[in-house]
Amino acid sequence: MDNPRHIGYALSLDHDFCQACFRLKNYGESHDHFHPEDLPVLEKDALIVMVSSVLNLDMLFEYPVYRYQSKGTFVYIINQMDLLPKQTNTDLLLENITNKAKKMNIPYLDIIMMSAKNPSDIENLKLYLNDFKQHHIYLIGVQNSGKTTIFKALTENQDALAFKKAGLTQEPLYHRLNHQVIWDMPGLFQKGYIHEFLPYNTYKKMIPDQEIKPKIYQLKKDQALMIEGLVSIAVREPSHLVFYLDDHMKIHKTNVTRVKELIDEKEKHFQIFVEQYEKKLFKIPDGKHQITFADFGFLHLEGPITVEIYQPKGLHITLTEALFK
Repeated sequence: MDNPRHIGYALSLDHDFCQACFRLKNYGESHDHFHPEDLPVLEKDALIVMVSSVLNLDMLFEYPVYRYQSKGTFVYIINQMDLLPKQTNTDLLLENITNKAKKMNIPYLDIIMMSAKNPSDIENLKLYLNDFKQHHIYLIGVQNSGKTTIFKALTENQDALAFKKAGLTQEPLYHRLNHQVIWDMPGLFQKGYIHEFLPYNTYKKMIPDQEIKPKIYQLKKDQALMIEGLVSIAVREPSHLVFYLDDHMKIHKTNVTRVKELIDEKEKHFQIFVEQYEKKLFKIPDGKHQITFADFGFLHLEGPITVEIYQPKGLHITLTEALFK
């Protein structure tokens, strides 16, 4: 690539990385993401492996890639299962995911739950993929879903970049494995994830990379919790809240009347904060539900209940039914 403005440009062939990848690897800088419609043309009759992290289950099945290649065979991988607490009922999780796929009429052959860090899981996945007759296998998922980690483990490709930075895979990577070609596709775009609000050296510590130990809080009426200086959660009724966040994330309890004051004086009270906030009101229906905070964690709570949340303006927050206990 001889144009310095294009992805892939390198000063010389002696460099291991192009300039864009060098800045990604060393400074965490990235400006390019991909929407599903931006995907390169996928080969017909390909095996398309949709990779989702357990941190992004709220977005599972939300990217209708099957509409862009209707003749493909689809397999879904739920990656980073090692992040969930050991007591998680994985049978219930798989059952709920399967039911969700049926309700949404999602075409799929299998749903696989695994961890890219587990050598046995990788070896089993390699044997599973090798049984397919399809020549092309595409790994597709949102940023930080772990698809590049899976790609590296399957192919032993040492050139692919894989760490907690969105946008590392900017152009398709491929590797021949036996009779197949495995492709690591650019990450699908999801607006409002934490990398848009904080520098890499801050948010890389917020995204869990080991087992999450749930943090349980009992809140009385008009009490609130602050997650660092990022998100506040206030309740109108007494509530039982279970947070799934990295151990680095600090949570403290306060009164709902102090939330606005704490946010206005964020520089004085918090190490992690943003400039602009917005308020959202969630009316939680009956049953167990999940509020997902971008790609850095989520909250389980029982309805019916009303929750008031202050959050960084534009942060991706969703309310869904809880998929596991």
